[in-house]
Amino acid sequence: MDASETVGEDSRGYDDGTSRDGRKRHILTDTEGLLLEVTATTADVHDSKAAPALLEAFMDQPGRLLKLVWADSAYQGPTLAKAFARHGVGIEVVRRSDGQRGFVVLARRWVVERTLSWLSRSRRLNRDHERRPDHHAQKVWRAATIRLSRHLAADAPRCPDKRPERLLPAAA
Repeated sequence: MDASETVGEDSRGYDDGTSRDGRKRHILTDTEGLLLEVTATTADVHDSKAAPALLEAFMDQPGRLLKLVWADSAYQGPTLAKAFARHGVGIEVVRRSDGQRGFVVLARRWVVERTLSWLSRSRRLNRDHERRPDHHAQKVWRAATIRLSRHLAADAPRCPDKRPERLLPAAA
């Protein structure tokens, strides 16, 4: 995402693929799209270089268990393979079929893209204003927490629509 002028030169980069000057967010989600881990890097860091640090940050916490990761073709390479093997995590690269052009929904890959879309609804994440990458990562966590709490609140019973026992008896 683009960075404002408050972001220092030492923590920003230029991504030729997206023509963006700033930082990149790298996220790990579960199969439902809930955020498990996030890291922010300069935009010129390739995904395959940032993924081992993301995996290490997630697996360093006690009680973390990860069996299989679905990823796109950018998440390949010997460094990444070693990081996954060290933790006993399998990786399955989801690829396009030969000859496909344009946007195609690929199984499992859309989950992360959907999560990034949910996070981008947060006004604070549309443009990076944080001086430090770890501060930006905390803003991402905050946006994910707000989204999760709103999702949980949507499932909560509401009075009186979903709790008929609380309706007043009809006047006879």
